[in-house]
Amino acid sequence: MKTVDIVERIEGEAKLICQWDKEKISDVKIQFLNFRGFEFILKDKPILDALVYTPRICGICGQAHLKATVEAIEDIYKNHNEELTLTNKAKLLREIGLNIEIIDSHIKWFYMFIMPDIVKFSNNSLEEYSALKGKKWLEASSIASETIKSLAVIAGQWPHTSYMVPGGVVSDPTLLDLVTMQNYMDQAIRFYENSLIGTNLDTYLSFNKSEDLYKVKGDLKDFITISFENGFEKIGKSYNRHLVLGDSLSFEKGKISRKLTKNIDYENIEEFTTNSFDIDKSKVSKEAYTWSKTALYANSFYETGPLSRAVVQNRSFVSDIHKHYNDSMFTRVLARMDELGFLLSKTKELIQQININEESFIKPKVSLKDFHYGIGQSSVEACRGSLYHDVEIENGIISKYDVITPTVWNLGPGIDNKLSTSQKAIVGIDSLEKAKLILRSFDVCSVCTTH
Repeated sequence: MKTVDIVERIEGEAKLICQWDKEKISDVKIQFLNFRGFEFILKDKPILDALVYTPRICGICGQAHLKATVEAIEDIYKNHNEELTLTNKAKLLREIGLNIEIIDSHIKWFYMFIMPDIVKFSNNSLEEYSALKGKKWLEASSIASETIKSLAVIAGQWPHTSYMVPGGVVSDPTLLDLVTMQNYMDQAIRFYENSLIGTNLDTYLSFNKSEDLYKVKGDLKDFITISFENGFEKIGKSYNRHLVLGDSLSFEKGKISRKLTKNIDYENIEEFTTNSFDIDKSKVSKEAYTWSKTALYANSFYETGPLSRAVVQNRSFVSDIHKHYNDSMFTRVLARMDELGFLLSKTKELIQQININEESFIKPKVSLKDFHYGIGQSSVEACRGSLYHDVEIENGIISKYDVITPTVWNLGPGIDNKLSTSQKAIVGIDSLEKAKLILRSFDVCSVCTTH
């Protein structure tokens, strides 16, 4: 038997095609069908134009694309022994902007993409989580809208800002601006405490054992209860390999296969189009069924995202839960809500570290047009996972721009009879609704995937 289902309430849409055998999914394909072509659009454009184009790849993680672009450009300078000087203030403002974007996304993801489907498995009527009209949905929408205003204080607008430039940022907040941002963070923390976890943030962040799950209250307790009632801690498991490409003040790069290593080499990243459509029809594979490419690290599939960041960073609460339930759907969702609390606390701390007397921007001494040829790479941690940019320029003009998004790492097609991370997590499931939940646990982003 074969079933086809459209997964909506995401950025764009995806098609889930399942083959069934003895009432279990025996094979699955995830199709992304709306090609956009940003990598082709960027070709032959001046490299600084990429600061305007790439944030528009996605309406959710535009900050991540902007930061990846500006750091790839700065890597071009570094590869010419013209490394730019960034003030601590500029580094902080970049990271704070990215963190706020992740905080906003995590709130929306849990209340708008996860809980409306999770509560369908509850024995109780939980209409307050209903999509579009439920009380919880509306409260989350409101607090997310308020939280993202703190980004506008330093970035001028959201989404699609371009305030990060080679050499720093074009933003110079006053003390009043910083207090305003802190107030927005405090508002988000109160929501996290009162609605999501039902306890003080500092108390929650002190949890370090899986047994502390029983201390969680609020809406996260509803998720935990429904999950254990339905065995969600047993499904959605994949390779249990984790990759974090980005290194920052908030996260540490590294990978876990059999053991943790912090040695990450971009040379180990490979992209394949075996099962992907190609705009060059002479190269189209007969096996192609999606616009998503396949991304491997050291010839293996890896998961990226909040769960990967937590276990690579060894944040104790999630790491202990991971030891008990591995990379299950339950662990994946819980890790993301744990990261929300972690980032709320961390971002407040980063805002306090800003010295307004420092320069925000130090102009590069050399123009990119002066480089006959240049290459640059970068990776940052976006809300869904590791984002990678790879650019080549000739006389300041882009000759090649390659982007690998988190959704490509997690939801791209398999290759050479090896299932991708999400495919492996779904195969063996006995319900289409559960399969869709597992898909959502990776946070699908169609527009990023088909960039």
